[in-house]
Amino acid sequence: MKKVLGIISTILFFIGLASYIAMFFGNDNFLLGGVIVSAIGLILAFFAGKGVYKRIGLIGNAIFIIVAFIFPLIVTTFFWNKP
Repeated sequence: MKKVLGIISTILFFIGLASYIAMFFGNDNFLLGGVIVSAIGLILAFFAGKGVYKRIGLIGNAIFIIVAFIFPLIVTTFFWNKP
């Protein structure tokens, strides 16, 4: 059962990655869906069994959330604000 969670987490990473790539082609509606899917994939990766799928799920989904959500939040909050 834990291996299945790792596989699902990896699949969710690739879905999030595909939605992020689709965002570059002009459809910004996919970004929120990609972040939500990657957050679910990250949570599932924590409960997955040891193996390559767990590592792909953890690292991939974490990097995706950092690049698509955390980094823009920090930049817009601290660097692009006007007094």
